[in-house]
Amino acid sequence: MNKALISKNNLLIIISISFLFFFLKWALSFYFYSSENLLIKIINDSSMGGFSYFHHFKALSNFEFSSLYNSSLQTKNLLPLPYGAVFIHALLFKLIGIKSVILLELVSIFIFLIIFYLIFKKINFSNSLSLLFSIILFSLPNVLFLVDSFGIPEIRTFSENFYNLRFPRPLVANLFYFLFIYLLLSAHYNNNLFTTKNLLLFSFLLGITFSSFFFIFFNQFITLFLYLIFNYKFKIFLIIKSNFGKIFFSLVLFLFIILPFLFLLTNTSEDYMERLGLIRISIEDKIFLLNYYFVKLIRLKLLIIYFLLIIYFFLIKKNNNENYKFVFIFYLLFISSIASPLLFIIFSNKIAYLYHFNNNVVISLVLLIFILTILSFRPFIKKFPSIFNNKYFIGSFAFFILIVQNYASYLQYSELQKDVYRQDRTKITVLLSKNKLINIPKTSFLVFDEKLMTWAIFKNSKTLHVVDGTYALRDNSQIENDLIYAFKFLNLSKNEFYNFIQNKQEGYRFINHDLRLYFWQRYQANSFYKFKNSSDFDKDVLFFLNNLSPFYAHSFALPNFEIDRLINKFENTIESKKINPTIVILDKEHDIFKKSIINDSLYCKVFSGNKLDLYILKSLCADL
Repeated sequence: MNKALISKNNLLIIISISFLFFFLKWALSFYFYSSENLLIKIINDSSMGGFSYFHHFKALSNFEFSSLYNSSLQTKNLLPLPYGAVFIHALLFKLIGIKSVILLELVSIFIFLIIFYLIFKKINFSNSLSLLFSIILFSLPNVLFLVDSFGIPEIRTFSENFYNLRFPRPLVANLFYFLFIYLLLSAHYNNNLFTTKNLLLFSFLLGITFSSFFFIFFNQFITLFLYLIFNYKFKIFLIIKSNFGKIFFSLVLFLFIILPFLFLLTNTSEDYMERLGLIRISIEDKIFLLNYYFVKLIRLKLLIIYFLLIIYFFLIKKNNNENYKFVFIFYLLFISSIASPLLFIIFSNKIAYLYHFNNNVVISLVLLIFILTILSFRPFIKKFPSIFNNKYFIGSFAFFILIVQNYASYLQYSELQKDVYRQDRTKITVLLSKNKLINIPKTSFLVFDEKLMTWAIFKNSKTLHVVDGTYALRDNSQIENDLIYAFKFLNLSKNEFYNFIQNKQEGYRFINHDLRLYFWQRYQANSFYKFKNSSDFDKDVLFFLNNLSPFYAHSFALPNFEIDRLINKFENTIESKKINPTIVILDKEHDIFKKSIINDSLYCKVFSGNKLDLYILKSLCADL
């Protein structure tokens, strides 16, 4: 960071606080699981399933864009890696290995605190208060989660999506959003948006955000567009004309950054994009979604919020010009977050994961409320400077927040400890790593545990007989074959296969976690979209789905004709098409896989844990 922006002393303080936020999680992990291999430890301790994106930075580090994880398959398609959010991880992984994941968690916390420290400094708060507000904001998701006894969905949305250590979003991608806020705030404050430096910075930031997480990019783009309209009005055309050269080179930089990502997107497979949830929409679909969204926008609680925010805006504009120039940017962010899904639906012929737009609305709203709150307290702060500029007072308050944050981390870690499969995974990976007869890169796996899939990928296994549908570029038909071959290898019947693929209701949605791991959004089902727009569901299922929000993209259900097709395919798959995995790992508690029958003339059971069993070809058991 520029030394003019932050002193060495403050930098050291922020580094220390970042470490205190970071330390407890890994201290607990190394204390309770001291014998755990670092790779499986990092996979087990990844926040909110972030491990399922680790394969992206591994692939990028080796420039592998045709991931299949099956040495017998080939493809001309490319994996659309979100390289903007993973390129730093890929680079450090190449240099220092998997420990880079831990290091970059610490770095990310530090960057978060730095960005918001500079934002609050830009809003003319003291060094101490700027640091305190940054600490509060970092801890706010966990604090709100702890006090949310009423189960308010917006609080949960904010807690899960504003900022935490989930890779790559929000760990990395949201930092681009926060940095955008700082740059825009700074350019607005100094009235220097069109300097060469700022134009290039915005182009670079928008480029890496586009290639990281499109929903944040779209919000940034709309915010910037509205800023130009509201701030410069009709003068914008003259300004663009007088700065055309600089703007042109900025656009060239933006295109240079995003073109590789667009190339990957246009050269991936339709099946893969279907599993990622990409849906082509018609005019009728647009009307349906817009109507639904408008109804949600005019709910009573939102109308009250809009009214209060509008009143507050005009009061600030009329009575406090100093605060107005700051809150103006945060109001724009909020307005843009509301406008983004509307404009996206209108102008795009494809959609995916619309609920991410809702997440942006909640994040920008809470940010706006937070900024309005601390600005409202500015007169009170000025009235009692001896208290609010007292380092001991601020230090004590910051220390209290650190305790609350670490307590929340402890509670979250306690939840992770309830993962009864963890010890079995650890023992299995140790056994496989120690067996000198097993060459893992040349070893084929049949494993249904996603964390062990990820471990095998990082151990350079070339063949996973079944694999997460977002990990590999396999066709949907090949994934179906993989599952059928696996079931036949395990001597499981048609009835067990039917139980594996049937629709299951869980809480507010239909979701079959087993099958969804392989097909993800292909079978998303709600009031807007169902597979092939079919209504071929049981009557009660169809009624439920037709009343489910189109923003529930994670609802998952197969039409009856698709279930019948898969059952017929299972029956008609010839027995000669068999798989012969080197290593088989099964969940003995799973309702279906516990019924598996492994040929004991070919395999030996080398480990029987509380939850997982490990089988290896007999020729490789001698070393155990």
